[in-house]
Amino acid sequence: MRIEPENNSVSIVLLGSFNAAIFHPAWFVANNLLSKNNLESSEVEIILKEIAVFKIGDWLRIQVVPDRFIAETLEPPFVRLSDLVYKTFREVLNHTPIFKLGINRKVHFTVGDEETRNKIGKMLAPQEAWGEWADFIARGKDEKHGGMISIVMQQVGIDDREIGHIQAKVQPSPLIKNGSGIIVEVNDHYEIPKDDALDGAIRITDILSKQFEDSIRRSEWIIDQVMALKEKV
Repeated sequence: MRIEPENNSVSIVLLGSFNAAIFHPAWFVANNLLSKNNLESSEVEIILKEIAVFKIGDWLRIQVVPDRFIAETLEPPFVRLSDLVYKTFREVLNHTPIFKLGINRKVHFTVGDEETRNKIGKMLAPQEAWGEWADFIARGKDEKHGGMISIVMQQVGIDDREIGHIQAKVQPSPLIKNGSGIIVEVNDHYEIPKDDALDGAIRITDILSKQFEDSIRRSEWIIDQVMALKEKV
C-alpha cells in the first residue's frame, strides 16, 4: 500500500453454531492450538454459556456467541490468524456447522490534513448530485460544513465463489484526531448453502485455506485505490 497505515487489522468471521463456553485460552492450549506462553499473556474479558471474549496482546482477540465466531489480529503476519482458525475448525471442531465466512481487512491512514480528506470525500461522493441541498451541505453556520460520512461499494458475481460478495466501506477515521484520517474496511464474504454446513466445517475451512492470502492481497489492492486519490487532489 502506498500510504503506511496508522492502524491495521484483519479479522475472520464465521457464522454457524458455536458452543461459546468452551472458547477459553486454556482450551486452545490444551488442544495444541496456542502455546503456554500465549496462555500466560492472555486476558479473559468474559467466559459464559452464551459469550466468550479474550485477547492475547495485540496479536489475537476472539469473541464467540452462539451464532458467530470472530478472530481478529493487529499484528502481521496475518496468515497466523488464518492458520489458527483453520486448525481450530478443521482439526479439532470439524463437526461444527459453519455456512458463512468473512475475511475482513481494516486500515486507518492519514492523507496529511483535513482539507485533503474532504476533497477525497467529494471525489467519492460528489455533493453536486444532491442538487440544491449541496449548498447547505457545503456551508453551515460558524464555518462548519458537512460532507461524506460513509460510502459502501459492492462487487457481486465473483468467479471464485458460488455465493458471496466483496464490500468496501470508506469513512473518516475516528482514531486519527487531526481530521486527516480515513478508514477503509473490506469485507470479503463467502457462503455455502446451510444444508451443506450440516456436514460440519470442512467446506468453509477449505475456502479459508484456499482464499485467505489472495483475499488479503485483493483487499490491500482495493484500499490502495482509495489511497491513490490523495495524488489526484
